[in-house]
Amino acid sequence: MVGIRLHPMVPPQPRLPLRRPSRARWAVGLTVVVAVLAAVWMVALGSVLPMPVKGGVDWLRGYPAWLRRASLGPEAPPFRGLAASQVGYGPSMVKQFSSPERFASFRVVNASGEVAFEGGPPVREVRTDALGTVRTVWVGDFTPLRAPGRYRIVTDGGLASYPFDVGLGVFDSAVRAVQRAFYYQRAFTEIDAEHAKGPWVHASDAALAPPGVVKGWHDAGDFSLYSASTNSALFWLLSAVADFSPQEDDTGIPESGNGVPDLLDEARWGLDWLLSVQEPGGGFHNTTCQERYGPYGTNWPERMAPYRLGEVGTIATGRAVGTLAFASVLYRPYDTDFAERSLEAAKAGYRFLRERPAENGDGPTCSAMRQDGDAIVGRDVRMYAAAGLLLATGDRRFRVDFEESYQPLQNDPSYLRSNIYAALLYLRASAGDPERQRAIRRELRRRAEEVRRDGERHPFQWAGRTFWGSIAAGFQRTAGFSARPCLEDPVGAAADCEQVLANVHHALGRNYQQMAYVSGLPGVSRGRSHAFHHWLAALDARPFVFPGLVAGGPIAAPEPGDIAVPHGRPIPIWGYWDDPAMPRGASTPLEGRYTDNDSWSTNELDIDWQGVTLYNLYLARWWAAGAPTTRAALPSVPDSPQKGGP
Repeated sequence: MVGIRLHPMVPPQPRLPLRRPSRARWAVGLTVVVAVLAAVWMVALGSVLPMPVKGGVDWLRGYPAWLRRASLGPEAPPFRGLAASQVGYGPSMVKQFSSPERFASFRVVNASGEVAFEGGPPVREVRTDALGTVRTVWVGDFTPLRAPGRYRIVTDGGLASYPFDVGLGVFDSAVRAVQRAFYYQRAFTEIDAEHAKGPWVHASDAALAPPGVVKGWHDAGDFSLYSASTNSALFWLLSAVADFSPQEDDTGIPESGNGVPDLLDEARWGLDWLLSVQEPGGGFHNTTCQERYGPYGTNWPERMAPYRLGEVGTIATGRAVGTLAFASVLYRPYDTDFAERSLEAAKAGYRFLRERPAENGDGPTCSAMRQDGDAIVGRDVRMYAAAGLLLATGDRRFRVDFEESYQPLQNDPSYLRSNIYAALLYLRASAGDPERQRAIRRELRRRAEEVRRDGERHPFQWAGRTFWGSIAAGFQRTAGFSARPCLEDPVGAAADCEQVLANVHHALGRNYQQMAYVSGLPGVSRGRSHAFHHWLAALDARPFVFPGLVAGGPIAAPEPGDIAVPHGRPIPIWGYWDDPAMPRGASTPLEGRYTDNDSWSTNELDIDWQGVTLYNLYLARWWAAGAPTTRAALPSVPDSPQKGGP
């Protein structure tokens, strides 16, 4: 299990005794008056009031906002219908849904109410302790339905699903939205109305960058740029290019129409930042850090304090070397000069690493992802750097270096651990040692089996984790372990392909909350609509959040400090705890520990999450467009991926 990044950008607040009102409607006006007087009193005497009195005054100040929020009513109860993807399924995909009640039969009906498929009893049932009072979930299967159309499922007991589509291009909109979400997170540039396609715009923040630093992506709901998350996101963007070769040049970003696939254009925005934070000696800085924030709701990207460069270290350098070397291979057909520049930067970074064999340095500036002194991470990044340069150069000395730094593939891939990324790069290298490549494939197959077993035990067939960024953590597992056997043998390893798809379906609606954990997708009935995000909180647009943003998701232990602050100024903050519209408590089931509000521990964002989600969606799109319809016995896995899709 990897560590969890904890970086609440809202100062710690006392947890207030927020009570649901009784006989309070008549008192709202009086409360507002009292709250105004209390606010005046607080401003005048705040510095001398004792803490208990301040807490009471804060409660009065926040009570009108709390009443307004409470009037929205609690959410609809979770899992009261059939859980299925709200985006849909490719014609040849396995198609399953989860029900909180046993059923004898079900129907799939089209938009006109006509029956398109009739199914029988559950194909299996899953016992669970993650859903509160729901202890058993029943699974229905409608895989034989292949005709394109828009449908919903209805059981004989009257439970129904949200509508969804079946079709070859069913994932096109999701791929486009999640990829375009990177544009809104671009740093040191304006986000303009022409390309935003909505109200999510801001002026350029380029003047705030340290000298020489350009581009990159704001990491999350805060504005800093981090080596760890940027390199992880880039690895998955570049892997999507390598595995699926998307050619779209019309996604509506500023570079669209330039003859280069837009996925490569977007990845270059992150690569240019990496190149700009390299020192002449070859080392790379770990962050471009924004250290000062005003109250939540006041932070505009272009109005912040100047950014500060983080430290140069071997950990950030190792990550950048592997990523830039990988990029040099993929950009060569489109821009030889950029490919050469990336490769030379990688080589210079590698010399920096080799000159410091005992160092495992990161740095304290913007320390949310700091890994100073971690020798395991130090080996990881050297392994990743060697694999990238072996792929890019074919120089067999990097085989030796890879072996020197080799780390067993016992952990999940993540922004904190690069060894799985290194192993996946090594498989792409024609100069790699065939025996080591076979060993890596065996280990990946073993880990893929673990992922499948976890999916089989889960009521929604999700194979994930329950720490910060749970949705993406599941996608890291399927992208890191399940995708490679799926791509190399889509017939024999169909179960691995199906596990990737099961994680996709879970994120898009087949879950306890019956919601898509991605914002703004066409055709989705209930999807993510909010986020913890400093810029969006200041903008307060409608819709609040731009399309394609991947949520953190349910976690086992939401942070105690992630609380509602009704008295927040200029806007109230509705965190995970104490939001009257989304009440959660100690008894909330594990799968329900997510709130679509200002919760930073369950509803933030991260470019790392965007990257790995996008990779999984590209695989889903590839499969939907024409996967094999029959399985074969698993053959020996070839030494290199098969060309093309299924």
